Amino acid sequence: MSLSRRSLLATVSATAAALALPGIARASARKLRLGHNNTTSSIFQAQAEAFAKAVASLSDGRLGIEIYPNSQIGNEQQMLKAVVDGTLDLSIAPVGVTNPYSTETSLFELPYLFKDVAAARAALAGSLGAYGSELLKPKRILNLGWSEVGMRNFTANKPIRSVADLKGLKIRVPLSQAILRTFEALGAAPETLPFVQLQEALRTGRFEAQENPIGVIVGGGLNKVQTHLSLTRHVYTPSLLALSADVAEEMAASDLELLRRAAKAGTAASQAYTENADRSGLASLRDGGMVIVEDVDHAGFQAAAAAATDALAASFGSESLRKIRGLVS
Repeated sequence: MSLSRRSLLATVSATAAALALPGIARASARKLRLGHNNTTSSIFQAQAEAFAKAVASLSDGRLGIEIYPNSQIGNEQQMLKAVVDGTLDLSIAPVGVTNPYSTETSLFELPYLFKDVAAARAALAGSLGAYGSELLKPKRILNLGWSEVGMRNFTANKPIRSVADLKGLKIRVPLSQAILRTFEALGAAPETLPFVQLQEALRTGRFEAQENPIGVIVGGGLNKVQTHLSLTRHVYTPSLLALSADVAEEMAASDLELLRRAAKAGTAASQAYTENADRSGLASLRDGGMVIVEDVDHAGFQAAAAAATDALAASFGSESLRKIRGLVS
């Protein structure tokens, strides 16, 4: 593990330790399987470990969490479907993969929906987050809590300073219809791909660019296959800690509440990870030779994204767009 990744996880470990209760009296009597699509040095692993530690502590060892990283049991879409089907207990799911179950929750990844990270966190802790969780309940997805993936930025083997630089660009996007449709409207050539396949797809030239938060770029080693990072901060991505409704229906209300409390430790860990990534992670990318492009035409990107509203409305409906934007204050 690189020094920068150790630094990211060290910050998260300290946060988790502060949140966890002391002592685990006995071995876990019941273990729940939790899958995610990222590496063992990633934000999702940091969140999963903090959640698992809190579950063990709060339950005095009666409940345990087994973590399966790096798409060991399926990509992000497959794991969320397994949660719905009741064949997987828990998954950390980037919000975009909820599109087959709720198009409105996938709209949480609209470009420039939030003015900054603080506004995003407040909305997800408030009415927007509550609305999204309620939309998923009838689909057999119980959201234990919203966590953070972070603000997304472009990487490529050239600078991306303006919308013109996206024209015809072969760009990998996550399994998010909101992001995909936006970049199509902006003239790029986007295609979705599970994260576990991303580094190889960039290395072979299948894609010329991708976009992710800094913590994901560091954790996934994407700087090994891309030379430039352009700080566009165009989309904020949250994730949900999805619990199978089948599991929830078997559990006592007190244990469900315990899981919700433990999920807060995971949320705090994800936020600590992104904050550290924006500091030390960015510095490590620069020190490692990546070109950091800061002179970005933010106003131009925002104007172009606003002009893409008609295209998004055709896919998602004008009323859905108004509803989601109206829940962000």
